[in-house]
Amino acid sequence: MPTTHDTREEAAVAPRKSRGRVWTSAVGAVAVAASVLVMTSATVVQAADPAALCNGGNPGGGGTFGQVNSAAIPGGAGTLYLFYNNTTGYNCAVTVNTGVGPTYVDVGLRQTGNDGTARWGSSGNGQHAGPVYVAARGICVDTTGAVGDQSTALIGTNCGT
Repeated sequence: MPTTHDTREEAAVAPRKSRGRVWTSAVGAVAVAASVLVMTSATVVQAADPAALCNGGNPGGGGTFGQVNSAAIPGGAGTLYLFYNNTTGYNCAVTVNTGVGPTYVDVGLRQTGNDGTARWGSSGNGQHAGPVYVAARGICVDTTGAVGDQSTALIGTNCGT
């Protein structure tokens, strides 16, 4: 009969780790990862530079695009930008999401009254849409931009340049 000092069974059994401590560590790791993703998403959404986007794809080759107009998208969701390149006669439009988190973003640009010149861009990543370009030296342009379910437009703008 075993005595109270017999430790054979106790030595064969390894000490149990606390499940609570394991779960707390896992939950903490997930919370840190989620925080990093949220901070990264917000930073990326706000990082789009519309002038750099237009100048990065300059279809006429030469000159640079300068901003000629902009319009806020309702609710602080973003901004629609219109740029013009005096050297090439091209207009460029970009919509930038300045809201919280990624969502659908789009942009459209055309010569006023000429649907055949319409160019559209969209983004599933939610940061920005565009650039889109239309040649329109001395011709008015229409541009539209949307972030999520909010949109704005500039109609008959940038006519003389």
